[in-house]
Amino acid sequence: MKLVHAADLHIDSPLAGLERYEGAPLAEAREATRHAFRNVVNLCLAEKARFLILAGDVFDGDWRDANTGLFFVHQLARLREIDCRVLLLRGNHDHELTRTLVYRVPEFVHVFGPPDDPSKRSFVFPDDRVAFHGVSYPTRKVDDSLLPHYPRPLPELLNIGVLHTNCTGSTAHDRYAPCTVQELSAFGYGYWALGHVHTHQVLSQRPWIVYPGNTQGRHAREPGPKGCVLVTVDGTDVVDVAFHETGTMRFAHVDVVLGEGDDEEELLRRADAALDPLRQTASERRAVIAVRLTVRGSTALHRVIVREPTRVAQNLRSHWLGRAESIWLEKVIFDTRPLVSLDELRASPGLVGDLMRNLEHLRSGDGEPDLAALAGEVLGPLRKKLRAEADALGLPLHDVPTLAGLVEQVETLLAERLVEREGR
Repeated sequence: MKLVHAADLHIDSPLAGLERYEGAPLAEAREATRHAFRNVVNLCLAEKARFLILAGDVFDGDWRDANTGLFFVHQLARLREIDCRVLLLRGNHDHELTRTLVYRVPEFVHVFGPPDDPSKRSFVFPDDRVAFHGVSYPTRKVDDSLLPHYPRPLPELLNIGVLHTNCTGSTAHDRYAPCTVQELSAFGYGYWALGHVHTHQVLSQRPWIVYPGNTQGRHAREPGPKGCVLVTVDGTDVVDVAFHETGTMRFAHVDVVLGEGDDEEELLRRADAALDPLRQTASERRAVIAVRLTVRGSTALHRVIVREPTRVAQNLRSHWLGRAESIWLEKVIFDTRPLVSLDELRASPGLVGDLMRNLEHLRSGDGEPDLAALAGEVLGPLRKKLRAEADALGLPLHDVPTLAGLVEQVETLLAERLVEREGR
């Protein structure tokens, strides 16, 4: 018997942090979460899965469009041809599924109830020798463990627990419905189908405790392949758990390190060498790879980058638009340094040293005035006028780390200018 375990689909949620420019695959980005769920259903059909488990966060809160629910129900209806049953649990993002239920999900979809509804806590399928147990979120925020509401395992059946939880204590996710691997292992179930953490993890094989991860990465902090797991059952034993990629857009981080004498042509060559392996992967997967490219190194090109960052970034993008449509430079970050040593300048006497030390104190928050206070006083009026434009450009003028980064750029630019003037 085969079953598919997926979680955190976040259907129709926007992919975040994507910069807009000519040639950017924005249509693919908008449809990515839908394509991922289609691929989950495609896997069920290809493997003739008996069950599909959706372990929470099918949706991402309120729908922007009623078609979200229609799309979901239409995809579920495709499973009728293989008589696949669906076990659906509500997580912190979709604890209210009233709109979906208006569209009458198919009769083979079983929705776990909240803690106060024990009638929908377990779904037993004697002919398949399997029982599913789960508790949906009653509200968005569940701070306490839900395990006290789970029943004891039923004898002579494969007991599968479906739980939306931060079992690993991941700091990247809210600590909802917390529990430990030890608690789950002691429960007596044969498989725990978890959701909430967006990274695929097998926490245990005896019993199986599995996070499939989300079906589609939604921003650059969720890089790599995303998908679901195919679970193979023999009798009442889980004998195999295999990851299957469903996402059609991957996020990746790539670093390009420049040498001291490198120019823009060398930057393009180094970028080619770093990105070419991803082009092959994108071709094999028929997917788009959204790359966050970071340019590093102490280099003479730093001066050009500081003065013309937008032009240099657009030059990189136009170069790759002509080489591979499947590679999308979703953001270019410059983290280069001048050839001159800032530490030496800060330690030097005179005007240059004083200025560089003051800028360092301002950036680090060790001195007066306080950066946040200064930003509020100086940039407050500007922020009111340009808030939407600044946010669209990724320049939140109220954000202290962003401001500190701008001060750091000023440090390096001034350092070069001052050194030139002093003839060093």
